[in-house]
Amino acid sequence: MFYVQETAKLVPSRYDDYLEAAQSTLIPLYDDLGLRSVAFWETVPTQGYWPEVISLWEIDGLDAYGSILARQYSDGPAGRRFRAWLELLADVATSTHGLVMRSSRESLTLEQLQQQGISVEVCVHETVKTTPNMSRQYAEHVSRHWKPIAERHGRSMLGVYSVTWRNAEVINIWALDGWDALSKATETMPGDRDVWAWTEIAMSLRQDWDDRILHALPFSPLRPA
Repeated sequence: MFYVQETAKLVPSRYDDYLEAAQSTLIPLYDDLGLRSVAFWETVPTQGYWPEVISLWEIDGLDAYGSILARQYSDGPAGRRFRAWLELLADVATSTHGLVMRSSRESLTLEQLQQQGISVEVCVHETVKTTPNMSRQYAEHVSRHWKPIAERHGRSMLGVYSVTWRNAEVINIWALDGWDALSKATETMPGDRDVWAWTEIAMSLRQDWDDRILHALPFSPLRPA
């Protein structure tokens, strides 16, 4: 399965305007284009960047992505709606950054996340720089080796994604069992030998990483009412 991640850096005074526009304009437009909304998060300013919103969308593959782009840049109704969205976005955001990503084999689809009732209210978002040409291998190692260990310490894997058209970038997104899972993991992980074994594997495959803590916006799918 493939995913699109979009990161929007917002004008601080227009934060609420962006949220309103995302609900009223962006989500209906992307839904019509064939992107399924998985989550909308705001970055927690004490561990990340603010004001910043990260959205995650599911698509059926690169063929579907090509079709989406064709409609976005057409002269038809979808193209006109997309250009109107960009004009609006220019007023409320300073920049955006998009990634097309391929999920690992163990990553959960939107349907599976819904069936399992996994909440995205509190998440850890990790951007990993791997050694060259090792992004796909790293993503699969996370799925096979780190996932069962992380789950013992209060994390549920939403997905591990190798970034398409880049050979050294992976995105990991983990749902936490509430805010207190942050401190619990800090207390329990150091005594887990499997954590140290995974760390040795990970350090041989990656060069650097950057973690954010995310909080789901009120209109985000997979967020408890």
